[in-house]
Amino acid sequence: MQHQPIIAGIDITPDSLLAAGWAADEARRRSAPLLLLHGHDPSFFADAGTERRAAEQALAGTLDWVREHYGDVEASAELVDRPEADLLTERGREAQMIVVGSRRPGPLTGFLLGSVGLRVVSRADCPVVMIRGGDVRRTPGSGEVVAGVPEEDDEAEAVLDFAFRAAAVHGVPLRAARAWDLPTMFTNQSGVTGLSNRPAQLAEDHRRALVTLLRPWRRRHPDVMVTEHTEVGFAAEMLVSLAAGARLLVLGRSSRTGSRYVGHVVHSTLHFANAPVAVVPTKATPTG
Repeated sequence: MQHQPIIAGIDITPDSLLAAGWAADEARRRSAPLLLLHGHDPSFFADAGTERRAAEQALAGTLDWVREHYGDVEASAELVDRPEADLLTERGREAQMIVVGSRRPGPLTGFLLGSVGLRVVSRADCPVVMIRGGDVRRTPGSGEVVAGVPEEDDEAEAVLDFAFRAAAVHGVPLRAARAWDLPTMFTNQSGVTGLSNRPAQLAEDHRRALVTLLRPWRRRHPDVMVTEHTEVGFAAEMLVSLAAGARLLVLGRSSRTGSRYVGHVVHSTLHFANAPVAVVPTKATPTG
């Protein structure tokens, strides 16, 4: 896997430099080559030659910057006459991950996902890392990796594999987090006689299930310090809160063939999480 490249999507916006820097650091940690990739898709109303020259300059400038600051990383750059989302998705089939800038902060201090970012996140066969742009303070150097652990074991496996590897290469702890809901009977204002202690028991059951799920991963990665985190409530709210102090937030995406739907948890977290977010494809499901 170390020979598979890490791809950074580069455009003519300043925020793509943040993506290139994060990707270069990751390539160094994983002893992987770095590919700076730009898809040139001329605008109908703009001069194609001028656009291409601007793209070439931006790409060359980013490559020079990477080589200056990450001289030990094998870095290359490529400009291809193809729509950016299609190009990144295709090249991602042979990559460890794709890293993309978020363009700029959203109006509520979060990600602003454009059509390119959303298409890559929803279609890529490899993990996609979204890096926040603008003036928002980026991830702290000592932050942990937070993994939003899905309920389905096969989906959880893909998320945990990426999250444990990320925690290992960064030398930071991992927080495995899962939110759960109370059954309808406990949310009814009338209450249920004789079941007042059941919410506490349910909380313990969910914690034990997560501990059991994590056991083989602890054995595979004995150097990674792991914290189990379970709480009742909405997963997106929990993950956004935990991301505030995180180095990286890792989420799973159950893909739907031919669809841009990434799920409400992924979509909400991408918009509001104050940390880089890695979206890991899990299993493909047919569209309904």
